[in-house]
Amino acid sequence: MIPITPIFIKSKDILTELSQLLDEERSAYGEQDSETIIAIADKKQALLDEMNELNERRVKVLIKFDVVDRKNPTEAEFKSWLKVQDSSMDEVRLLMKECETLLKSCKTKNNTNAQILNTLQKRNKHLFELLQGHSTKNKVYTSRGSTRPISSKQTLGRA
Repeated sequence: MIPITPIFIKSKDILTELSQLLDEERSAYGEQDSETIIAIADKKQALLDEMNELNERRVKVLIKFDVVDRKNPTEAEFKSWLKVQDSSMDEVRLLMKECETLLKSCKTKNNTNAQILNTLQKRNKHLFELLQGHSTKNKVYTSRGSTRPISSKQTLGRA
């Protein structure tokens, strides 16, 4: 029997923790707590690095047992192999399904958080421009052909 069950168990644990972190991140965005957001980003990166290592280890095990092609191992190849295995691999099938569900949930949460972050960045940029006296409606062309906002100190009315 191929020893991949512990890899899937650990992957499931990591994905569960990542899902919780993404929930915390969304909450931190709502509270605009930059220190918490930075700490969560570091934790997310550590979890993703660990997940990548697990995936590499899983691929190496599958190659070692000739389940997937050595030169071009694919997930589809592994799934096809897993489909034809007997009931001794039921636990792996269940774990894999749970991991896929968790991964899909994490991707959705991450995309939602990205949209929230994008909205916060746009709002903060707009507020910063207001504090500087810039208006997004008042723009001039630079010597290179791009546009930049006009400062309220540089308007014709103040010339």
